[in-house]
Amino acid sequence: MTDQNFDGSNYKAGQKVQWDAVAEAWRKWWPEIERGAQVASNALADAIGAGPGQRILDVSTGIGEPAVTLSKRVGADGSILATDQSAGMLAVASERIASEGLSNIELVQVDTEELDLPENEFDGAVCRWGLMFLPDVQAGLQAIRRSLKPGAKFATTVWGTPPQTPMFSLPMAVAQQVLDPAPPTPPADAPNIFLLGAPGVLQSAFSAVGFNDVGGSDLQINFDLDSPRSFADFLGDIAPGIHAILSGRSTSEIEKFWNAVVTKAENLVDENGAFSIPGTAPFAVGTK
Repeated sequence: MTDQNFDGSNYKAGQKVQWDAVAEAWRKWWPEIERGAQVASNALADAIGAGPGQRILDVSTGIGEPAVTLSKRVGADGSILATDQSAGMLAVASERIASEGLSNIELVQVDTEELDLPENEFDGAVCRWGLMFLPDVQAGLQAIRRSLKPGAKFATTVWGTPPQTPMFSLPMAVAQQVLDPAPPTPPADAPNIFLLGAPGVLQSAFSAVGFNDVGGSDLQINFDLDSPRSFADFLGDIAPGIHAILSGRSTSEIEKFWNAVVTKAENLVDENGAFSIPGTAPFAVGTK
């Protein structure tokens, strides 16, 4: 069954609640997340030429990345403005920034589509895995572009198509197979983790709002965990979408779901017994 109508306002309100609810879990799993995701933060910083003295915008920073990576690139004479809609995620980011002794990052709670920043303010901008959750991607991109100085670059990563991202497609497939009733299919126009993952979609979105010299490639991201059971624990903690799918279901049905996820994930254990879940992250960069 498919929900017929998509309400962007209700969706955004729900997103805030869901991300606030998992913020503590993101603190818990931060080392495992960043062992894999640091590849993306480094690529974004490189793509915009982040360097000493620059002022850079980090949109959808979550619990502080790539803001922390960028902070070290721009140094004491530079600054980072990092935004997110979730107060809970930003609270964790603030703690991490303090623990690293960084003083050049400002955190602001704001919806990306509602960014109202000075025009021609930033030397570069980044967004790591945030654009695909926007109801109006074009509005978000336009707001980011306005804030850039002429000639400055914006770079972003999203997640690829379902076959390229088993971290997310695997549990979703299991949910359709074992949950009764199965989760409803979202409206076609609703934001989702695969929204911008098909080849060329991200670059086309950049070009549509006026970015020049648009380029891109795919990043390969691997998350190394102890076992398929650790993967299930990881997802159960950090993924708002999984929380929503399982909400209100019986204990036995939830247990059935997670056991099926573990069984499916065993296919990703290599011949040496190591478990790693791969992902493709389409990457794009454009110049104002």
